[in-house]
Amino acid sequence: MDRSQPQFAPPFKIALLVAGLLTLLGLATSMSVGMVQLQAAASAYLSGLSVWNQSQIGAVHHLSRYAEQGQRSDLQAAREYLSVPLSDRHGRLELEAKSSDDVVVAAFVRGANHPDDARLMIWLYRDFGDLGQLQRAFSLWRDSDPYILELARIADDLEHYWRGPPNPQRLQQLKQALHGNNIRLQQLASEFREVMTSTNRWLTDTLTLASLVFFIVFAVLASLLIWRLVRLLQGTQEKFQAIFTQAAVGIVHLDAAGVVTRANPAIADILNIQAEQLTGTPLRDFVHPEDWEIDDAQCRQLATGVLPRFTVEQRLNRLGGGVLWARLTYSRASSAADCVVIVEDISESRRLSKELNFQATHDVLTGLYNRRAFERRLGESFKRARVEGTSHALCFIDLDQFKVVNDTSGHFAGDRLLQQVVDVFRRELRDCDMFARLGGDEFAMVLENCSLEAAEKVAEKLRAALEEFHFSWDGHSYNISCSIGVVAISATAQNTESIMRAADIACYLAKDKGRNRVYVSRENDQFQQQREGEMHWLGRIREAMENDRLFLDAQRIAPLQQETDLLSYEVLVRLRDESGKIVSPAAFLPAAERFGAANQIDRWVIEHTLSLLAAHPKHLQKLAKCHINLSGVSLDQPEFYTFVVQCFERYPVPPEKICFEVTETAAVNNLLEAIALMEALGEIGCSFALDDFGTGLSSFSYLRRLPVDTLKIDGVFVRDIVDDKTDLAMVRAINEVGQTLSKSTIAEFVENDECLQLLKAMGVDYAQGFGVHKPSSLIELLKETDC
Repeated sequence: MDRSQPQFAPPFKIALLVAGLLTLLGLATSMSVGMVQLQAAASAYLSGLSVWNQSQIGAVHHLSRYAEQGQRSDLQAAREYLSVPLSDRHGRLELEAKSSDDVVVAAFVRGANHPDDARLMIWLYRDFGDLGQLQRAFSLWRDSDPYILELARIADDLEHYWRGPPNPQRLQQLKQALHGNNIRLQQLASEFREVMTSTNRWLTDTLTLASLVFFIVFAVLASLLIWRLVRLLQGTQEKFQAIFTQAAVGIVHLDAAGVVTRANPAIADILNIQAEQLTGTPLRDFVHPEDWEIDDAQCRQLATGVLPRFTVEQRLNRLGGGVLWARLTYSRASSAADCVVIVEDISESRRLSKELNFQATHDVLTGLYNRRAFERRLGESFKRARVEGTSHALCFIDLDQFKVVNDTSGHFAGDRLLQQVVDVFRRELRDCDMFARLGGDEFAMVLENCSLEAAEKVAEKLRAALEEFHFSWDGHSYNISCSIGVVAISATAQNTESIMRAADIACYLAKDKGRNRVYVSRENDQFQQQREGEMHWLGRIREAMENDRLFLDAQRIAPLQQETDLLSYEVLVRLRDESGKIVSPAAFLPAAERFGAANQIDRWVIEHTLSLLAAHPKHLQKLAKCHINLSGVSLDQPEFYTFVVQCFERYPVPPEKICFEVTETAAVNNLLEAIALMEALGEIGCSFALDDFGTGLSSFSYLRRLPVDTLKIDGVFVRDIVDDKTDLAMVRAINEVGQTLSKSTIAEFVENDECLQLLKAMGVDYAQGFGVHKPSSLIELLKETDC
């Protein structure tokens, strides 16, 4: 052996050679990327020119049509097309002003360029814009500015022309200007294309030659570096042993039979055994018996050369007891029959992974599955129902008194309630059933291999268990119940969304029918179909509002106890369908209430009513009260008060002339919010009427708490007072209560003179109904009285 030669290469020499190779590789990569980027940048300008040219042509086309026909849609389309070259121009000006890249990119993107292309365009313009060919192209681009701006001016002039009196001569001038601009812009675009195409060809030729030269230089230098590196690596054999001994991960060498021939100290520490004891022992002896078959197929493929390496995770038994999770990476050794195995202890990382996975799929508060995991499980059950024909069921659960606990005892109590409710439910469920919290007090269950009839029994058992449960907090005791909707997860369903929607509707129906009950939705369920129809109305209502198909009627309210020239009426919202037919309020208002659109309708009515009143000042002088209905949804909207105040600020209508009507049910269900809103609006002068009074269960007990000025006696009692003594007594009692509390009364559904006289005799203040006035257009009523 020639001891004058080193046995292994010094690390710095290897690092230097590797750095040299990497530098060459980096230069080659940079060269290639630069070449591609240059060509891509030139192509981006050509692509942008195509879009620019199409937009310019489109703008001219629509301006020509607009000049002939005067259609606003053509003008709008022309301006949309013009926005492309105008945005490109804006981007170039920002480039020349040395604005930030983000500002320029935003402008180019508005000009229909891809964001990646936009950055290439910036780079080419800034770094290579002074090259002869590119300088000529960009100069042509600047030359197009006056003509593009002229197109925009022509669009404005055409718009002014069509708004003013006809002037054929002026129109002809604009057409000629448009034609001339179009010709010049086409010429400039053609010249730009020729220059950029020529530049692209020149770039391709130049870059190809440069690539060839660079490749030759790169090949020579790389060969020299590789030759030197190979010589240095020949001396690294001794280092391998040091690495093998000092490695932090376990390393073992196996023969063809899987027996350990060499083992480093790290694997001995992992398995709690001496390295010498490992030698001659099959590695499989340390693998947990349940994991033996995990790597059988891969080991055979490794032995036959099909796989060069593979990684598997298995449990290993430590000497003296204990099990750990390890990641084993098998690699073929120099001998085809042998292999090297790297062993890493991953017990801690698996524990953390399992914990993170639990947090990602479970609700933090209750420990139940969350919505994400629930939807995945529902999808799997639905797939099984379709593929295997199995029967499953879905239950939606909503707590009935959760809001009461939250409002009276605080959110901490509400959280504790949810945890205890979950404990109650868990005791009644099978291990195979999935129980999830969807959010708030809403839960869902997927009952596997369960018929609808069996699911109903499970749901009823849960409901009964919760009914017997009493929640105590801070000296208070609450009776808790729930409403449960049950549907089948069947193969006939459209998708999981339709199943969830059906379960949600079933849960709603359980609440609607009195709460603390189970509602099972079966095939062709009429209530389910009705509810779905109401949901369909939600989209129709929003479309009607967007297309201005809502309008206002008004029904007069007549005084019974005194003569007056002042006018009172109730504003009634109406809707026209797509064919122009008027839709009954009973068809769309319940849907709006249930699905949250009623608040938008309330705002529309208030805005339009005040706007119309402000536009008819003479009518406003004769107006005593204008009644406007409010839905229960509006009562608990924190910003609703601000909206009403802003409307009064926009329209000069005295708040004293506006009376808001709130149904008794809505007021009681939102008692605190209703009182707060009534008191706040009362301070600025508005009054309130309690609508449909007498139908609720708590009318008289809550009446003293509500700051209302007027009671509207529900028409169900008024309609038949001539023939029904019970109804007559009810109306008389309600009127006396109102008078005692110094509140005026209005009887609804007054349909004949005999009824009118009875109401007048018993002292009712006002009457409303077809016998007094049939609803008519509010606009017509305004015109009649605004004189």
